[in-house]
Amino acid sequence: MAATFAWEKSNGAGQTITTATEINWKNVDDNTTAYSASPITSGNNSFEQWLAGHFSGSFNQISAGLYEHTATAFADPTHTILKGAKAMTADGDRLTYTTPAVAANANLTRDITAVTAIGSGAAVWFGATSANASGKAATMTTNPCWTNYLTTQLQTTAGIPAGDTRAASA
Repeated sequence: MAATFAWEKSNGAGQTITTATEINWKNVDDNTTAYSASPITSGNNSFEQWLAGHFSGSFNQISAGLYEHTATAFADPTHTILKGAKAMTADGDRLTYTTPAVAANANLTRDITAVTAIGSGAAVWFGATSANASGKAATMTTNPCWTNYLTTQLQTTAGIPAGDTRAASA
């Protein structure tokens, strides 16, 4: 059986949920503005990206989910820090949606700046109603189902050169 997967992104004070059309760290909380039109300035942070996976289609069970930064190293990891949600070990570990902001989110405790193999990723849990709802578990048979929030935020320190977070050269 094949599950169908889609990224969902939440924005705004009222938690508007849409299918993600872009997932760029930028200085605006929306799902449409080009990151080049809303750059993150040196020493500041992006708005958080409140992402969740949504599974539908035909499946018996969703389990063993992992989430990680797996590709494209930052050219300047000294001044560019990518923060993410901690691994799920209990339903209480899930993040509850808050209006995205540029202030450093203290709940994003994992430094996921370095590229890491997915096998070493953070555990993702699943629930029957939404990313924000309680009742997450390591395995879910309810169709459809959603992951916990897989929130990230790009944080910079003073001294980062202007420009894209281009990939490091080999």
